[in-house]
Amino acid sequence: MHIRTALTGAVLALAAAGCAGEAAEPGTGGSGPTPAASSSAAHHGHGLREATGGEPPAVALEATKDPSAGWNVHLDVERYAFTPGRVGGRPRQGEGHAHLYVDGEKIARVYGPWHHVPASAVGQGEHTLSVRLSANDHSTWAVGGEPISDSTAITGGGPAGDAAAAPAPEADTTLEITLDDGAVSPEPGRVEAALGDRVRITVRSDTTETVHLHGYDIERSVAPGQPAVLEFTAETSGLFELEAHESGTLLTQIAVR
Repeated sequence: MHIRTALTGAVLALAAAGCAGEAAEPGTGGSGPTPAASSSAAHHGHGLREATGGEPPAVALEATKDPSAGWNVHLDVERYAFTPGRVGGRPRQGEGHAHLYVDGEKIARVYGPWHHVPASAVGQGEHTLSVRLSANDHSTWAVGGEPISDSTAITGGGPAGDAAAAPAPEADTTLEITLDDGAVSPEPGRVEAALGDRVRITVRSDTTETVHLHGYDIERSVAPGQPAVLEFTAETSGLFELEAHESGTLLTQIAVR
């Protein structure tokens, strides 16, 4: 009886070890986002993740004015592969995608070396266009706690920026949301929008938050006295959540049909 029990325990231990071996995947980046990132940011995959295993990736950003409007952006990466087919999956060293920012506000997710930034994404005057390399789970690749990034100055307005100075088209669907002491008003529900509609959402908050529209991957910062305005054309059908990242609060759902 004791021999059979010991053998059974050994078999179970070997099976558990085998399962653990299958769960581990080489090159996934170790223990995940660094402690320097907030627990909320890490939960949403937006924390920092240290690049390990040799010389880290690098990126150089170049933005050239398009003759028609906007800017053509080139990302010159080293020791890095764009892997759009694995977005949302496990992080792997030396691969992923990139996030583009204007003055710290994310405007696009980039899956290759070239991207066009429309003039409408940049207001008049001087601005900072920056890029960060991101892992498949949207955490930010970092070295020594600093994001792997690059930036350049761009100037909105003028011949290539007339679209930025033009008034925004009238919205077909509008919504105003207030986040006060953790309570959402109106209560989170579902907003209907038709394909092709112009949608404008204004969010006010008594605390500093990052507002994220999932699916469309639009992020805006909101702070006391500084509302966040998310404006977009409903070009993709489905059900999309609007969330305050820092608190993990659901603000509403957008149903595009």
